[in-house]
Amino acid sequence: MFYKLNQLIKALTKRERAVFLTSTAVFTIAVAVFGVYLFTAKTVEAPAHGGVWKEGIVGQPVFINPVISNTDADQDISRLIFAPLSDLTESIKSDETGREWTVRLKDNLKWQDGEKITTDDILFTFDTITNTQTNSYLASSFEGASIQRVSELEVKFTLPSSYVFFNTTLKNLRPIPKHIFEDIPPANFYLSSYVKEPIGSGPYVYKSVSKEKDGFIDEYVLESNRNYFGNRPYIQKFVFRFYKDEAEAVTAYNRGEINGFATSNPMVVSNIKTARVIHTISAPRYYAVFFNPALNPYFKDKKTRQTLSAAISREEIVKSVFNGMAEPAYGPLPSVETPIPDKSNLDLVDRQSFTLTVPDIDLLVRMAEIIKSDWEKLGVSVTVKPVKTSEVQEIIKNRSYEAVLFGNILNEPQDLFSFWHSSKRFYPGLNLAFFNNLEVDRLLDSIRTEPDENRRLEELSQASRTISDESAAAFVVFPEYIYITTPNLKGFETDSGIILSDRLNDVTSWYVSSVRKFK
Repeated sequence: MFYKLNQLIKALTKRERAVFLTSTAVFTIAVAVFGVYLFTAKTVEAPAHGGVWKEGIVGQPVFINPVISNTDADQDISRLIFAPLSDLTESIKSDETGREWTVRLKDNLKWQDGEKITTDDILFTFDTITNTQTNSYLASSFEGASIQRVSELEVKFTLPSSYVFFNTTLKNLRPIPKHIFEDIPPANFYLSSYVKEPIGSGPYVYKSVSKEKDGFIDEYVLESNRNYFGNRPYIQKFVFRFYKDEAEAVTAYNRGEINGFATSNPMVVSNIKTARVIHTISAPRYYAVFFNPALNPYFKDKKTRQTLSAAISREEIVKSVFNGMAEPAYGPLPSVETPIPDKSNLDLVDRQSFTLTVPDIDLLVRMAEIIKSDWEKLGVSVTVKPVKTSEVQEIIKNRSYEAVLFGNILNEPQDLFSFWHSSKRFYPGLNLAFFNNLEVDRLLDSIRTEPDENRRLEELSQASRTISDESAAAFVVFPEYIYITTPNLKGFETDSGIILSDRLNDVTSWYVSSVRKFK
């Protein structure tokens, strides 16, 4: 056949041969293009298992255990190795009073070493958290609670008073295996090899860790858990790489050494020189200046506080400090519409001098300098006092500040109690403004016990507006978290969270490999 075709082509004139070959080439290309079009039209891209994701983190993993995690690195890795109760349970229910909560596990769940997961693990986790020797950061979430084993799959929590948001606390709880830790005293958890090489219940399993000669951990490798009870993650290998600061992480990204990293500093974006996708994640958090009328009576006057708050150029801070990745704040909740202060007639009857304390973090110091400039236009004298982050906790504990620029994160977006109830004015409370309002107290108490969400939201709006009207603090911005990734990451859909680690909540849906499947 090919011989006859060849002979036919040779019999053609030079012009005929050129026309024939051109026509054949055009026809071949058309068929190929049509084939590609038809294939694309009749198929869809679908995630495929495989591939590697390299995540950059500033800092070091210390205790990869969700009960005693201390660092961002700890929490990030724990998210992948330990599953939350929301994934492990059939149901989480409360009684009519909101004081008793019953948790029922799914059957036939296993730890990554094959041992069965039971309510004994939940009881052990609760006892570990509430043991003072553990120093768990979760202890306050279970303060006053008790626990009772009902069966191998069911357990009951009892609270000292009704708390409608305890559902969130339980869903986010990540149990640890009793059979691994029960013979280790809580004070020695930190010495156990299992805090670096954990056995969990989540979508990824520990594979390996590598260190430099000075002990600095530079890489931590996880692999997909093939026996995971939930949706098996598409990405086969998840590699964490660690850096001493954000500048190192940015350099690593620009060199292609990592595929992504998260930050709270939006100015980092301008240093990215290679292809990237910027994911912004909203969070129930804000930065505000908290006035201390107990240390400086100047701030007892409501008019003074209102004028100082109104004078802050929030839009300028959003633009120049947060690179546009924040929203101006005029109250404690972004969901509650709060009037923008009138700047047309700003005046202070009394002009004094005071110190604005701020953690020595570049982003916060730059915010403080803009606020200082705004206030000095009113005729007051402001001294910005940056303090080491290691000293901030002591200053907060002793309330030894006249005014402090600080951030609050609401672990439960509808619960302002910890930051604004009068009972929290003194350490270990977090009412940094010494705010004392009986009506707001009543509303915050009611919100915690009100089962009707619509009613809760009404009370929450009332409390938020009152706090704003009183200018209990000068709210400045609602910042966003930022997650920078290479464009090949698909399946990332997280647009809100509480902490930076929440970007990993839907990690089992991420993929970097794909196939086309017919519709």
